[in-house]
Amino acid sequence: MEHTATAPQTITETDPRLLLNAFDHQFRGFRTFWFDRIAPAGPVVLPAARGAELESATAYLADLLRRAVRSLGSDCVTRHRALGLDERLTAFYGDEEFESTYATVMGRPDVMLTESGWKFIEFNFCSSTGGQVYFHLLNELWRQLLPDEASGHLTLADPLKARNEMLRTVLGDLGLDPHMALVGYLPDVFLTGVGEASRRYYEIEIDSLRKGGIRAEYFETDEFIDAIGSRRGDVPLVLERTVPQEWIDAGRDLGPLLKIRKCGSVVLTPQSSYQAANKQLFALLSKGQEWMTDQDRDFVRQYIPWSRGIREELVEYQGESWKLDELLMNRREDFVLKRSDGDQNFDVHIGSRTGASAWEGIIAKARSAGTWIAQETVHSSEVGADVLDCERGEYLGISTRAVFGPLFMGGRMTGCGVRYDVPAPPDAAQDTAGTSILGTVGWHTD
Repeated sequence: MEHTATAPQTITETDPRLLLNAFDHQFRGFRTFWFDRIAPAGPVVLPAARGAELESATAYLADLLRRAVRSLGSDCVTRHRALGLDERLTAFYGDEEFESTYATVMGRPDVMLTESGWKFIEFNFCSSTGGQVYFHLLNELWRQLLPDEASGHLTLADPLKARNEMLRTVLGDLGLDPHMALVGYLPDVFLTGVGEASRRYYEIEIDSLRKGGIRAEYFETDEFIDAIGSRRGDVPLVLERTVPQEWIDAGRDLGPLLKIRKCGSVVLTPQSSYQAANKQLFALLSKGQEWMTDQDRDFVRQYIPWSRGIREELVEYQGESWKLDELLMNRREDFVLKRSDGDQNFDVHIGSRTGASAWEGIIAKARSAGTWIAQETVHSSEVGADVLDCERGEYLGISTRAVFGPLFMGGRMTGCGVRYDVPAPPDAAQDTAGTSILGTVGWHTD
């Protein structure tokens, strides 16, 4: 069953060369998600009612995860250790009230639209939440290129504008001047192998912040550290676009990030955001907790797949009792194994795509770590999308499975991305792999 609206939505009357040139101009200077020269040719269109449900469910889940992590202990470090997080990160926590208040102020879940509705498979919280600039630029492009009869019935959000509103609220609540620093790390975003690293990705954000009435400056991580000594207290708010755990995984020194965290400015998001994003919370909610209300339990049954921590020995699954390891081995194709503090699909293993011997090794690795989860595989329904085969200069209408990523800022949905697969052309060589691209969602109103 396809969930795409039937309203006119296409830009396929546009000369393919013009669209390709528009993409090259719009995303110049940093990497894109169409390495194989396949690009979206318009937003994926879904009914506005679907979007309203997704926004409501995202807000409810954010609150549920906030309550779940608070149930693990009365202070940040206790909760940190309950989740088995890296001990080197305990120094990153700040004031308890600030940590609690702003842990879930920015995030983006991964959600699938199944035959039974929306299913959340994880929820990432932090100021480095991916997609903000991409969704802004894509929706800006669609507003320019879509015919009036289509764009007039679509809601295409501007996540950077919405983020400005959220940041002004935070600044006001904290009694701070509208002045901030955006601190990033260029190797994370620049177009590899094409000239020197361009700052344009972050400059787009700075331009939006300034248009939103916030004085903003961009700093590379080392530049900001150099500026701390002479400008301490000069910048009241820092929006940090780096992830400490990713620095650990990459073998980088955490010292620079800790200096930023302790610079004397308010730093968003607090380290507790990574606790709220921990996938073990999905296992806790799926199993059920004493503090959960009947409404909470109903929500979890509807929106969260069956999930359990690998620490578990015995589990109930589909009305039967199992030893967890035996369940995972016997029903391998029904499960995904995930590292609980990973990001960008790092250490996510899909049973149906993994051989039995390798799967057994992954279970052993997860059992040794003690912090991984097993989650029932979720199957996406198909949605319709238009794409451009840039090499052939041809538009294609496809039906595909997708993962949606609604941006969540300040308690509301501020745009929605979608990752989906594009199969290889029919005349491609045998076993030629397709490609995965990133697009955005337009919510259709009658």
